Amino acid sequence: MPRYFFHVHDGADRPDSDGIMLDGPDQAWTGAVETFGVMLRESANGLPPNTVWTMNATDEGGQALFTLQFSSTKPVA
Repeated sequence: MPRYFFHVHDGADRPDSDGIMLDGPDQAWTGAVETFGVMLRESANGLPPNTVWTMNATDEGGQALFTLQFSSTKPVA
């Protein structure tokens, strides 16, 4: 079973040094989306406006698979 890594940048680089064993790229996509959702839920009250978060998924060889991105924009009052 291959290992996948979800590297996050949310104002700071947060490399994933452990990774997670998954059946394949489709499961990596699902796992990344679920993980990103948890991060957003846990930070909902502290999410700064005008922020961009990214999650870069790689396989165990370091090959880039996909990037998820969330951005928040709050107009100037």
